[in-house]
Amino acid sequence: MSRCLNKTTIPFHDNMNKSFSSNSNHDVLKGFNVENVITGYVGYFDPNFVKNELKNWDDVAIVEKEKTFNVTSWKKKLDKRSSNNSIVQQITKLWNLDRIDQITNKLDKKYKYPSSAGKGVNIYVIDTGINIAHKEFEGRAKFGASFCDKCSNIDDNGHGTHVAAIIAGKKYGVAKLSNVIAVKVLDKYGIGTTSSVIAGLTYVLNEHKKHKNKNTIINMSLGGSDDSTALSIIMHNLFAAGIHVVVAAGNNFHSNSCNFSPASSPYVITVGAIDEYDKLTDFTNIGQCLSIFAPGKNIQSAWKSSNTSTKILDGTSQATPHVSGTIALMISKSGNKSPSQIKKDLIKLSTKNVLKGISNKNTNTKITILDDAFSIKSPNNLLKVP
Repeated sequence: MSRCLNKTTIPFHDNMNKSFSSNSNHDVLKGFNVENVITGYVGYFDPNFVKNELKNWDDVAIVEKEKTFNVTSWKKKLDKRSSNNSIVQQITKLWNLDRIDQITNKLDKKYKYPSSAGKGVNIYVIDTGINIAHKEFEGRAKFGASFCDKCSNIDDNGHGTHVAAIIAGKKYGVAKLSNVIAVKVLDKYGIGTTSSVIAGLTYVLNEHKKHKNKNTIINMSLGGSDDSTALSIIMHNLFAAGIHVVVAAGNNFHSNSCNFSPASSPYVITVGAIDEYDKLTDFTNIGQCLSIFAPGKNIQSAWKSSNTSTKILDGTSQATPHVSGTIALMISKSGNKSPSQIKKDLIKLSTKNVLKGISNKNTNTKITILDDAFSIKSPNNLLKVP
């Protein structure tokens, strides 16, 4: 007789006091633990066992289905630096860098940024890995850890490399002296699970706690299909530890970002995407859970194929690292602050009310309306570097 089992994530309040060993209605695959926060197990469980028994155990805080997370990019088909006191100027044809250093859209083919350039700031890229040998990184990229099933320690997808170079690349990057660390939670197809993402975030939390340098940023250019309570708990604890978490709003064609994890968390900075005309892209998610918009269309950056390869991609995945890089600039220039204060400063620094296609209506942010950016109110904030 066959059994119908669903893959499930089970976080507990504390250490589990009940044993699975005597019950045949499950197949536990692995466990995870965030010290003093949450202990959980992932496995296949009979739905009736979950409904009638497991949810009633005193030690069980949450039972939820294991969710799938994906990269938030859309695949598509130089410069010099001169120092002037505390400002560095890069001559560039890259519209995205050109746009975020000025208020108006009259691009001047220059990217001006603080000379500290993110030095001493560590950005953990929760993604598909990083091609750390790429010349864009000048030795400032390293491999941290891998948490996806049967994954290698290299970027065999390319997405993570692209994202990391937007943060820290010498040509394509916002914060050109910052450090990027690969935390691989997505496989070669750009797919991962709730448990792998939680494991990656737990790794960063532990690294942050044990190191003297507390200038820690997490970049999450990925998204899930709906809200995850387990992931929300982790986000709160990263926030409490002083870690700045920047996440993609998602590419669900003007859907409400409040309906997706981790974009819905109040403890993160959620990023939407615009094009070179200051217009919301057709793919970006919107809504009041979103904090800021950044360039996310026709973005050129490093790629996995060789140590000089590049690729052009679209997505809120590409918008997100612009914000992570900007926070690195803010920290290296003016010092670190709490995540809530950095978020306030980032929004205060942003260019207001220049973006096209944003609603001013007050609507229920928990309603998803497809393909209508005018139906859900979003903040009219465009990223600007200090």
